Amino acid sequence: MMKHFVIKWLVGAMMLVMMTAANAATKVDEVGYLYADSSLPSDAVFSLSLDAGLYELSLLDYEFPAAFVDGSFGISVFSGATLISTFYGSGTYLLPELTTGSYLFSVFGDANNGVGVGSFGFTVSLVPEADTWALLCVGIGLLVAYTSRRRTPAISDKG
Repeated sequence: MMKHFVIKWLVGAMMLVMMTAANAATKVDEVGYLYADSSLPSDAVFSLSLDAGLYELSLLDYEFPAAFVDGSFGISVFSGATLISTFYGSGTYLLPELTTGSYLFSVFGDANNGVGVGSFGFTVSLVPEADTWALLCVGIGLLVAYTSRRRTPAISDKG
């Protein structure tokens, strides 16, 4: 009896993990450095191909070797030569709904640390739609209801 209970929960958990993994496939993590000296290479511009949808962008000043000067750190998002949005400072931002295509993410900032180096990271991830959350909640509810229902004991022939 307990074995079936554990197996059902494992199957349900695996289904939830697969759903999460499918959504995670649209997540992009990037890390880079900004240099004050134009003679040094800079990897602060990233080109990403994204599917249509609503995306969340998280930008973080890693403060290594120094934090960016207040108000100088941010990211601009372009579709071709068209500027879509510019965000300033560390934080999480909601991008306007995007169509399928290639987008350019350009991080800017001033570390002003004598070395001219500042490090950052940003994440772009698809925001799950309301129906995805509803489906997930219904699935968990059904798992709980199914596994917690009372079972009537079998009638024994022993008398």
